[in-house]
Amino acid sequence: MSVLVLVLASPLQSWGTTGQHTHRDTQPHPTKSAVIGLLGCAAGLDRTDTAGLAELAALTYAVRTDQPGTRLRDFHTTHTRDGRPMPLSNRFYLADAAFTAALAGPDPLIDRLQQALRNPAHPLSLGRRSCPPARHPLHSVHPDATDPVPILTALPWQAAPWFQQTHPGHRMTIHHDTPTTNPAARHHHDHPADFTPGHRRHTARAVATLTLPPAGPDRPDDLDFFEALNDWTN
Repeated sequence: MSVLVLVLASPLQSWGTTGQHTHRDTQPHPTKSAVIGLLGCAAGLDRTDTAGLAELAALTYAVRTDQPGTRLRDFHTTHTRDGRPMPLSNRFYLADAAFTAALAGPDPLIDRLQQALRNPAHPLSLGRRSCPPARHPLHSVHPDATDPVPILTALPWQAAPWFQQTHPGHRMTIHHDTPTTNPAARHHHDHPADFTPGHRRHTARAVATLTLPPAGPDRPDDLDFFEALNDWTN
């Protein structure tokens, strides 16, 4: 068993679970379905390949909120190719957010996913095609690890330097898969079962939350607001 670690950071990202045509919301952190979709995209998995999807969905998932970002609403207008107007919609995003996700699974599968992320079959996005990642998502692989939670607990804070300096008391939260017998479990309806167009289907999974102590700034440099620009230009 190994644990694959991803850093999901972008000027905009969106992680919807209950979005309708005219109201497409976002969760405050990446959903398991979306992260599995990102991995499937990197691996070139066909949307109708339910067996391949089931293999990815069996990975144990956890995600940490390093930089929560700001919820942003986009009043969206679209037209069909022949110029007919589509219904107006409200689409929500997380602006300037960063998360660390970890997935545990068999060594051969984790190795395949690592290679796929290094050379993805399709462009990667964070929840929607209009949200490309600001940095390469692949962070690290931890061999001989079976639980993503201790990895995320020990991994250094991945927020932008300017955020670390201005929010030294930020307490990161970890949302992770847990047994259904856990009395603290909540049910998230984001376990992917089928990505076939027109027949997308998700089931519920048990999730628990762990809040970490204040991380403190990763480095003691004097605050430089221009560092925020470097995060998006490097």
